[in-house]
Amino acid sequence: PRRDDLPSNCGVPQGLSISNILSAIYLLNVDKYYRANKSIKYYRYVDDVMILCDSTESEEITSDLLPRFKRLGLKVYDPKENPEKSSVGYLNKDDFGYLGYYFQRGVVTARKGSVENLRESLLSIFTGYKHSKLKSPEFLEWRVNLRVTGCIFQNKSKGWMYFFSEINDETLLHELDDFLKRLCVRFGVTIKLKSFVRAFFQIKYNRRETSYIPNFDEYDITEKTYVLTHYFNKSVKGMTDEEIDYHFNKRISKQVKDIETDVKDAGY
Repeated sequence: PRRDDLPSNCGVPQGLSISNILSAIYLLNVDKYYRANKSIKYYRYVDDVMILCDSTESEEITSDLLPRFKRLGLKVYDPKENPEKSSVGYLNKDDFGYLGYYFQRGVVTARKGSVENLRESLLSIFTGYKHSKLKSPEFLEWRVNLRVTGCIFQNKSKGWMYFFSEINDETLLHELDDFLKRLCVRFGVTIKLKSFVRAFFQIKYNRRETSYIPNFDEYDITEKTYVLTHYFNKSVKGMTDEEIDYHFNKRISKQVKDIETDVKDAGY
């Protein structure tokens, strides 16, 4: 929160994990009503709703939905009054976004703002390297590649590529790979880059077996020691295994937190 934020007595702060639970409870009957309708497909994630239906039913469903939510004290944006927030259209003709994804007549891609956030994140890593006193190419390579592939940590998949693993826009992935190559040229560094294209296919088709994407939960003491000494310049001399675990988890947690900023608010 910022000092100039106005107090609010309604709703919950954006991003809280409890939002999903509260919305499921509050909208239980609405969800049941629309999911019981076999002529449509109804999807809801927290406060984002998508309904797939025959075009002849769209106006009737819209007219039914608006007052149904209003009776619960919830405001739904009217597609006619707020087309940037809510829309009705044809799947084969009109573009639309849902949960950070953007649908363009058969092409499923990431929302433009999400792509720009990722580019800015990658650029900031190179900029940080440029102004660093140590200037470790090894650490730069490790951080950049972690942004590309994401990782497994504390039994959870983390990273931009995991979040957008349902896209089919391979052109975007090639563009991101080219963007990284240009950054290397711009900042005069030679590092071994991992690929968004390869990471995507590993997540999509080889998620459980891949070694291309780091699974920090499976690292042994030797691997943890290597990460601490080689990338973080942290001496482990005299440390117990428990102390090595602590310092490893502390540093990986920080990197994972940075990774999560790439997909923060991606669905909005």
